Amino acid sequence: MEKFMSRKKLSPRGTVYLLGIGTAISLLGESTLYIVLPMAHFASQLGVTMTMVGIILGTNRATRLFTNGPVGYLYERMNRRPLLITSLCLAALASLIYTLGIGFWPLFIGRVTWGLAWSLLWIGSKTVILEISDESNRGTFNGIYQMFFLAGVGFASLFGGVVADLVNFQFGQRLAVGVILIMAFVLFLLLPETKQNRNNLDEPEKEKTQELLKWNIIIPSSITIFITRFIERGVLAATASLWINTLFGGNVHLFGYLLPAATLAGLFNAVKLLPGVSSAPLVGYISDKLKKRWIVITLALIMCGVGLWLMSIDTVSIALVGVLLASLFGGSSETLIPAIIGDEVGQRTSGRTMGIIYTIADLGSTLGPFLSLAILDSMILTISEVYIVCIGLILIAAITTFIASRKESNSSSKTTLTKKPTIELED
Repeated sequence: MEKFMSRKKLSPRGTVYLLGIGTAISLLGESTLYIVLPMAHFASQLGVTMTMVGIILGTNRATRLFTNGPVGYLYERMNRRPLLITSLCLAALASLIYTLGIGFWPLFIGRVTWGLAWSLLWIGSKTVILEISDESNRGTFNGIYQMFFLAGVGFASLFGGVVADLVNFQFGQRLAVGVILIMAFVLFLLLPETKQNRNNLDEPEKEKTQELLKWNIIIPSSITIFITRFIERGVLAATASLWINTLFGGNVHLFGYLLPAATLAGLFNAVKLLPGVSSAPLVGYISDKLKKRWIVITLALIMCGVGLWLMSIDTVSIALVGVLLASLFGGSSETLIPAIIGDEVGQRTSGRTMGIIYTIADLGSTLGPFLSLAILDSMILTISEVYIVCIGLILIAAITTFIASRKESNSSSKTTLTKKPTIELED
């Protein structure tokens, strides 16, 4: 097997595609929950209340508050392949646990398992991309990976909604188990090891990897990604089904077919992510050329805020334009912040840096579903008013990234990882 692996090394771009496909497939079980659980009849079938749903949807993110840091530390010291393969096996186990019974606890335990799986997969994939890229293509590679992530969320949402309507929730999760395990085997066969031998680094590089944590990067990155995760993967993900029902009034006829609620929500989630799928590599490419990643994030945040404002309007055509804008620009920080880490942070501290930043990010993802559903359930605010509040948060993020952009240098000589990757991957 080792001889086979040595003959079949993937190119850096091929490695990004492989990781992207693995990430997309891992979401088959995860994304279904955001479509199915907020719907009262499915929640009733699974034996959970709406308050429990808010807790369940945030549990995996709460888990990652405790796992991201240790996982980042592990990736600074261990080989990448076994950890990434393990992440997919845990993702399959999470979907299996969802099917073992009804009520709060199977869903809760499955979400804890998924939280660990995602820490290993997300931080590991970002670490690998950092290692196989340089300043000229790091934004593009992260954009390609983000493209697969968004495509995976969209397809998994549609898959889960359709299967839940046609058969049931448990059947879709069992299908997910099989497909995810097949992908884990594909990673075992094809994924190269990218961990670099630090003894091969030249002396200047060794000095740079001894740096302390760069808080001037960590603080603005953490604020920005906390807010965008709170909105994108928290508020918007958890309220998508309710927003559709408010806008369209339940079931919708499309091309002569009546689309039930879960299918409609899954279709909507898939379609609304398509603009982001196409824009993520472009945003990364633009930042590679301009060498101004922070200012690109700032402009994208402003456009995302405009999208949220339009989504808060009850007119269908205007609201759908808002969805388009939010989808096009909402994931830009997820694409470019890892590239900024690669540009500015030494290899020895990159794992811990990502662990800290993504712990703060997951705090936003954890609070988003719980707070938004609790506010809506108590009727403190309407969905439109919740989206207006989110615009204020977007403005805070935009101000933060603009301040960070003032210190951004055009000089590639000041970046930490400008060398070509030293790992043995075919170009």
